[in-house]
Amino acid sequence: MRIRQTWHTVASVIKGLQPPRSIRPTREGWWFLLVTVGVGMAATNTGNNLLYLLLAMLLSFIIISGLLSEQSLRSLAVSRVLPKRVHAGHAAAGRILVSNASRRLPAFSLHIQAAANRSQYLVKLAPQETVSLREELLFGQRGLHTLPSLKVSTRYPFSLFHKTARPGLTAEVLVYPRLVPLPPVFGRRLSTRGASARYQKGRGSGLYDLRPYRDGDDLRLVHWKTTAKVGEFMLKELEQEEDEKIALLVEDPLDVSAPGVAATMERDIEIVASLAADLLKRGAEVALLTSNGTVPYGRGMPHLERIFKHLALYHPRPGGNPEAQRPRYYASISLRLGDGRIS
Repeated sequence: MRIRQTWHTVASVIKGLQPPRSIRPTREGWWFLLVTVGVGMAATNTGNNLLYLLLAMLLSFIIISGLLSEQSLRSLAVSRVLPKRVHAGHAAAGRILVSNASRRLPAFSLHIQAAANRSQYLVKLAPQETVSLREELLFGQRGLHTLPSLKVSTRYPFSLFHKTARPGLTAEVLVYPRLVPLPPVFGRRLSTRGASARYQKGRGSGLYDLRPYRDGDDLRLVHWKTTAKVGEFMLKELEQEEDEKIALLVEDPLDVSAPGVAATMERDIEIVASLAADLLKRGAEVALLTSNGTVPYGRGMPHLERIFKHLALYHPRPGGNPEAQRPRYYASISLRLGDGRIS
């Protein structure tokens, strides 16, 4: 334990000793440095005052370049605004916020790099100004992904040196499974299910009772056959329907290490996510059961987010879904991952 604490202390001290900026000459900067060294050697060997003046001018360019580039980076703050939902295989739009906290001095010629070999450029950032840049996020697989840290660099003012601010903190993005069209077998299976009626008054489709018409009632509910018999308007009262409840039972693959099972499992997880979205869109209550845990019955977009999050972090475990952990369910669709078998 002491060794670990000592190591963390040493690592933090080393990190604190690192310079706040990294700097490297550009191609033009290397030529400028070579000319400066050459002029310096010539001035030292000849003692020519004109060469000393020229050397002083070249050195002043280097000093001014360092001061002005530092001024452009010193007051900058860069942060990310991540999208609320990211699905595998679908591009999502994030934002990069670049702010200049300086009250008087602008920042010039800024390169904001969010990923390797891809950067965005700002010519000028005025004092107290914040600019929002678009960042496209695209991931091939579900799960927790770490975004590379943001880097801000500048070549201002003479393009002699490429100065980069210390990278900011990395960000994590939870990528949900890809949404895909449901296979026809699921459409046939869902078409056989429907909401069941309760014997109480509500807003269903079945007939509960008849009553006389009152002012303000919906004329579309008039029961014309009974109205003709009794000689006054009679209105239909409808039965309350009980919403459909379905549990999605996700069974672990029999052998995860078998050839092709991992890819097939990911495809099946995409089907489960798409099925949950379709059922919740229909107004059903949906529960999800996996070996990693259970998402109880619920409906609406917040519940769909919980299901997506659970599936994004799902990993098969030995032993499958214990029957004792399964809540009471009205109907279920069970899918064996890895072979696409449903029941």
